[in-house]
Amino acid sequence: MLMRFSSLSVSLACVFMFGCTESPDEEKRTSRGSWSARELPVVTAPVERAPLIDSIKSVGTARARQSVTLYPESSGVVTFAKLAPDTPVTAGEILLKLDDRDQALAVRQAEVELAEAKRILNRYLSLNSTDANIPQSTIDTAQSNLDLAEIRLAQVEVELSRRQVTAPFSGRIGITDVEIGDRVDTSTVVTTLDDRSILLVDFKVPESFIGRIVMDLNVQARQWESPDDNTSGRIVAVDSRVDSATRAFRARAAIDNSADSLRPGMAFEIDASIEKGEYLSVPELSVQWGADGPYVWSTKGDRAMRYPVEMVRRIEGRMLIRGELVEGQRVILEGIQSVRPGMKIKDINSATTTARSPKNDPADRT
Repeated sequence: MLMRFSSLSVSLACVFMFGCTESPDEEKRTSRGSWSARELPVVTAPVERAPLIDSIKSVGTARARQSVTLYPESSGVVTFAKLAPDTPVTAGEILLKLDDRDQALAVRQAEVELAEAKRILNRYLSLNSTDANIPQSTIDTAQSNLDLAEIRLAQVEVELSRRQVTAPFSGRIGITDVEIGDRVDTSTVVTTLDDRSILLVDFKVPESFIGRIVMDLNVQARQWESPDDNTSGRIVAVDSRVDSATRAFRARAAIDNSADSLRPGMAFEIDASIEKGEYLSVPELSVQWGADGPYVWSTKGDRAMRYPVEMVRRIEGRMLIRGELVEGQRVILEGIQSVRPGMKIKDINSATTTARSPKNDPADRT
């Protein structure tokens, strides 16, 4: 015990009085320990490139590509009706007829009058060819009578056509209360007709997106009541002015409904994605903040370097940035608090990859 105390006293005296140094073996161990501390183990990740996408979400109500409410053009009693709800019809198909006996007789009478006018004119022309010398005034009167007969026939044919209701385009009929035997007039709603093969959805877009919402831009449409049911569409119309009250303009998307699974009147959330270019992308954990702004630590060989960056957008755990980095360069994720400029680092990712390579895998050795 006395010997150990004496050795400690001598050592302390040497240090304080004469400035003694460590033994060569101790110096070597200390030097080796400092070198190991300077080789900092870190975890890195590669710099990637990713698009910056702005997403516009807006809600609108769908309507059919063509939709009309049908009314009769004249009054009368219904004698024919093809008005079963949700029945497909083709353009020009007769949906309803009114009693048209008087109009049909008027057409027959006009046809007879037209035929008589033609015969009289042809007789005068034939007599003139045999030197009968029919006065020109008589021939002109016969020609006028023929023209008037043609007009009269056209008029009564129009009156006859007004005794029926036809489909102006192909589509499906809505519910109606009109039945055979009912008396209707020009204010009676016969039925509705919708061409719902394509649905149109109008929605509002902020004025800052002018020039980005353009014709034929693809969009996604989600049913308001069924958000998991997505369908694609495209922009078919963009309004020419901005609403000064809402600072927004109207756009119209067309949704394919050839499967006939959607209906006019449904509410849709329209999602339009607009790509605004590509930027460098790094994990969010790699971005640090200093007095002069954001920066990342990267590797140059086995040394750490600090790179200032400019933030663009945070997207799902990653940051889009601008800076002097290049795609494929590695940035430090873990161990970042101890990194200093020029410090020697050890990339654990590279070591792990090397250890798992076929050349170093004991299972592959024979």
